[in-house]
Amino acid sequence: MNDGEDPSVETILMLPDDLLLNCLARVSRSYYPTLSLVCNKFHSILASTELGQTRVLLGCTQSCLYVCLRLRTDSKLLRWFILGQRQNSSRKVLVPILSPNITSAGVAVVGPNIYAIGGGIRNNTSSSVMVMDSRSHTWREAPSMRVARKFPSVCTLDGKIYVMGGCDNLDSTNWMEVFDTNTQTWEFLQIPSEEICGGSNYESVRYEGTVYVWSEAKNVTYKLHEDRWSVADMYDNKNRTWGWLSSSYCVIENVFYCFLINKIRWYEPKERAWATLKGLEGLPTLPCNGHVLLADYGGKMLILWEEYVVVKEKKMIWCAEITIEKRQNGEIWGTLEWFDNVFMSNGPNGLMGLAHALSTTVW
Repeated sequence: MNDGEDPSVETILMLPDDLLLNCLARVSRSYYPTLSLVCNKFHSILASTELGQTRVLLGCTQSCLYVCLRLRTDSKLLRWFILGQRQNSSRKVLVPILSPNITSAGVAVVGPNIYAIGGGIRNNTSSSVMVMDSRSHTWREAPSMRVARKFPSVCTLDGKIYVMGGCDNLDSTNWMEVFDTNTQTWEFLQIPSEEICGGSNYESVRYEGTVYVWSEAKNVTYKLHEDRWSVADMYDNKNRTWGWLSSSYCVIENVFYCFLINKIRWYEPKERAWATLKGLEGLPTLPCNGHVLLADYGGKMLILWEEYVVVKEKKMIWCAEITIEKRQNGEIWGTLEWFDNVFMSNGPNGLMGLAHALSTTVW
């Protein structure tokens, strides 16, 4: 140990390796980025496969939030962060993680793996796929798509990744392709889809045990049902709007949530209407013109939003954690657990905007 370092760390390092491994396996992963900086031995243990195996044996699973930020609006590269703990504090902060130069616009999570798919800048179409193991934060190449795409829509279902749109000259045979993460193979969706194919922009989500897709060109939502596409009317007759008009949406325990008309809303399929998520006292007013992202965080909701500080020419990223409660009368209420500023850019040249927010379940 170097002079001046915490003597308690030196004491801990005197423990046998297997006991130290067992202790670290019981610590929340949100502390790992900070702990890995304590000393080389901590860094080595936290990056080991033995740690993951120990956590599996102990049943220590948890959700980890990953946030992808884009440097300025015209940047080609994305920066990846994990939501962790501030040093010597219980407050949250976005901790940067190492990643290759990625411009992907489509992201998906299957188990502990995060997939970055296609291109995401101007006319930069790409068929490349990169995958990160969130347990070790290591990246590798995955098999490429059959079609080069930019800004594709991506969702997952039963270990498969559905990718759609994002390139010119789409037709019913190539507008959607599916990646089987078990066999590591791509296939075009063979289900007839002439009625849905059109344009190149789509939104998609796993909902009610299947794939829902909204076509911008046709302004209609479809769902995959019994090996065919059928119309799934999610139009709000009361507010005269679609939940898909906002790209800020997520599904938590089979309930569709979105940030719509300046509020968090959820879809009530029986009434065919978007109801306001009640509760949320203490949550700051979310920006109507700023970027807001929603994410499923192990059954809770995480809300991320941007705030631009004009005087300092900096951008702040805020995060809030919401506990969801389904009540017997059919209403859904949210309770604010905490909110905090988790990131601030370094002046006007370091302005970063929200691109993606997604969580993985790791051991």
